[in-house]
Amino acid sequence: MSKKAWLVITLFIAVIFIGYGYTKHIETTQYYNNAMDAGEQAITTANYSRAENHFRNALKKRANDGSANAHIQQLENYKKGLADIKKQNYSTAITNFKKVTKLTNGSQTLLLRAVSKEVELKEVVHELTIFNKVYKRAKVLATNYEYTASNTKLAVILGYGNITQPYYQDIRKKAKNLEHTNNQVLARLGYHISSTDESSEKKLATDILPTIPASKNNSSSSSSQKITDEQIRKARKEIEGQGINVKAFSDEDVKEVIEHAREQNMTVSEVAREFK
Repeated sequence: MSKKAWLVITLFIAVIFIGYGYTKHIETTQYYNNAMDAGEQAITTANYSRAENHFRNALKKRANDGSANAHIQQLENYKKGLADIKKQNYSTAITNFKKVTKLTNGSQTLLLRAVSKEVELKEVVHELTIFNKVYKRAKVLATNYEYTASNTKLAVILGYGNITQPYYQDIRKKAKNLEHTNNQVLARLGYHISSTDESSEKKLATDILPTIPASKNNSSSSSSQKITDEQIRKARKEIEGQGINVKAFSDEDVKEVIEHAREQNMTVSEVAREFK
């Protein structure tokens, strides 16, 4: 065969191989993109195990791909965080969610979820620290036969707005059990006890206000008229700032606290602190 014929054949074979290589590249890219998209979709629906499988499939077509690896690492840490929550290891969960937020080139959806979980759990850890201290104090008071004072402490826990969330189920159960025991004793002593579910809030103001001297109560009818709505609103904030469930206080109750503070040359916060 002539050189020209061989050249034509060589070029033809080269075109075939180039075309095949290009087609494989297109197929590989398409497979990779489909796998990444499917993984993101699985994250959106919170199907994290399926999402991880999709990203691992993407790695089969692009070994050591930075984005696929970042997504997988995010998912591994996020799932560890969720597992830690189930075990009530909230501090460890925070650490794992923080790892998710530190990775770049990963899932924005997962990053935002991790940030949300991290913020939420930090509040949980903070509140649980407070509640455990309050519970210990309430238990000591009950041991010393100060059942009403113990219930007042427990109201700080049971009156918390998010206390029914699963995070707080253990401390809530302990607080309700202790409150129930306190109420049983108080009932035997002849005290009127509200139902267990209502006692924390309904008894709070009546448990606290008797600690204010009666001399103040005698003058409240005339002097309370001088107390404005704005002063009542401000006083409620100060009482709440001391960890007391202010919803249990009527406006008249708040006026009594303000009057007592005036007579004793104290702030409302200082008076409220005495309740604790």
